[in-house]
Amino acid sequence: MSLGTSLFVYGTLKRGGELHSELAAQKVRYMGLAKIQGCLFPIEGESYPGAIQTDSEEYIKGELYELEEPAKTLARIDEVEECNQGLFVRKLVDCWLGSRKIKAWAYFYAKPVKRNPQIASGHFPVKLRTKTAQ
Repeated sequence: MSLGTSLFVYGTLKRGGELHSELAAQKVRYMGLAKIQGCLFPIEGESYPGAIQTDSEEYIKGELYELEEPAKTLARIDEVEECNQGLFVRKLVDCWLGSRKIKAWAYFYAKPVKRNPQIASGHFPVKLRTKTAQ
């Protein structure tokens, strides 16, 4: 796996999440449960969380995907995550897949979290839709 070909997701892009179909429509391969360093917050009035990058010993739990067509897939997910509107920013970070540390892209919330309480577990439960997500 070469640098920049993996994507870590922690919110609505996860399996069962409301935006997972956007990721599943790309050429991706689910690699497993993973984690990155950071803090996770609910976003007031929204159905998605926001991750903030930190150097602390706190972790965000999510899923890791290998991207067959990284440039195409990341361009599409950048649109979904509204990077061009300043909602999220994509960064290459250390990601742990079990005990293996690899580089992966992750999306971080780019706006203030307005004193929202942190999701201490680092896990955002997806709300399963009635239509089965891939």
